Amino acid sequence: MPGGIDPHTHLEFEFMNTVTKDDFFSGQAAALAGGTTMHIDFAIPIDGSLTAGFKAYEKKAKKSCMDYGFHMAITKWDETVAREMELMVKEKGINSFKFFMAYKGALMIGDELLLQGLKKCKSLGALAMVHAENGDAVDEGKKKMIELGITGPEGHALSRPPVLEGEATARAIHLADFVNTPLYVVHVMSIDATEEIAKARTSGTTPLVCHAMLMSMMKQNGNATS
Repeated sequence: MPGGIDPHTHLEFEFMNTVTKDDFFSGQAAALAGGTTMHIDFAIPIDGSLTAGFKAYEKKAKKSCMDYGFHMAITKWDETVAREMELMVKEKGINSFKFFMAYKGALMIGDELLLQGLKKCKSLGALAMVHAENGDAVDEGKKKMIELGITGPEGHALSRPPVLEGEATARAIHLADFVNTPLYVVHVMSIDATEEIAKARTSGTTPLVCHAMLMSMMKQNGNATS
C-alpha cells in the first residue's frame, strides 16, 4: 500500500504569539508512524518577504525525516513580491500560493491583493489557494464573543458562523473565474461553502480543487472551525 501524502500542514508555525507544538521532526515522525510518507507545509513570509520566509522554513526543515514540500503564503503585494513569486516557481520548486481571507491584522489580504495574486498565479502557471472566511466579519464576531464573556474554545466556532465561510468561498470563486485561473479552496468546513463549490463545479467555469475537514462536515449544522 503506498504511503499517504498530507497536502496541508503547519509545523513549527509561529502565529499570533504562539507556535504549533510539532516541529519538522516530531510531526514527521508521527506521520510516518501512521503511514503518511510525504507532506506539504506552508512557508510564511517574513515581513512580506517570500525569500526570507523560504530561508527560515528551509532552516526549520533541516531536522526532517521524511519527504516534504512547500506551499508559499502571500501576505502583502508589491513588485518585489511579484518577482519573488516568479523566483519561487522557477528556482525553488514552489508552484502553489496561499491567500488568507481571514486573520485580520495578521495574515489577511483584501480583494485587491487577491486579484493581483490570482493574476500572477495565472501568468506563472501556479495554483492559487485560499483560506476562505470573511475576515472582517469574523473579527466582529470575535469582539461580540468577548463582549458576551464567551472566551472558551466554543467562542471560536460561534464567532465564525458557516455563512461567513460560504460568502468568502463564493467571492474567491467569482474572482478566480473573473481572472480565469484554477482555485484550490483549502479545509472546506461548512455546508455553506460546500454548496458554493458544488454550484461552481456544476456551472463548469473555474476549475476547482478542495479538501474537506471531515469532522466538521459530519456536523449537520455546518458550524465552521479553523
